[in-house]
Amino acid sequence: MRRLMLLMAMAILGGSVLVTGPADDARANGVPQLVKLTYLAGVSNWGPQNAEGVLEFSFAEAYARVDVKNLVPVAGTIYEGWLVTPGGDTLLVGQISITSDGVGALDAKLTGLNRYDYSLFVITGRATDSAPDVMPAKKSIAGRFAVLNDSTSGPTGDTRPSILPNTGEQPAPGMWARLLPTIAATVAASLIGGLWYRWNRRRKDQ
Repeated sequence: MRRLMLLMAMAILGGSVLVTGPADDARANGVPQLVKLTYLAGVSNWGPQNAEGVLEFSFAEAYARVDVKNLVPVAGTIYEGWLVTPGGDTLLVGQISITSDGVGALDAKLTGLNRYDYSLFVITGRATDSAPDVMPAKKSIAGRFAVLNDSTSGPTGDTRPSILPNTGEQPAPGMWARLLPTIAATVAASLIGGLWYRWNRRRKDQ
């Protein structure tokens, strides 16, 4: 009798698991990538050679953060951050304001991102009277990187998402999804209690 009760309880509780399914944690599409920015040979052609910085970005989350130091404020010049593909296509990330101490920062969403083969980030100096939609020729510090499953010539960490942006957050469960486990547990407890009561009565009557 005890074995029968145990089997019934396992079947009922197992059914509640099958109805509700496993609880999935919210997952982001990619791991943010850190890229060191330095005066890069073959790319940098302007600005102090001791300047440096760090780029944190994620294509999957569609954001970029930049921190730099040892850059020099130049009158009539705006510092900007640009993403560059191996073929030379560019995407403006945003403007970087530089203090008198040479420190600057940028925190931006990657708007207009429709491809994921960028492999270079460059901080440039653009004259205030030049075209804002063209990457300037003055290139300061820069850093190379690679996306997972792409080239392995640089640091990797981000993923190539199929749809962007997507933070991986799961929708909240519906009312029945929340109630079904409670109902199943209540039914299981009632059945087990009833069987236990009947079994005890039969033992006493014997």
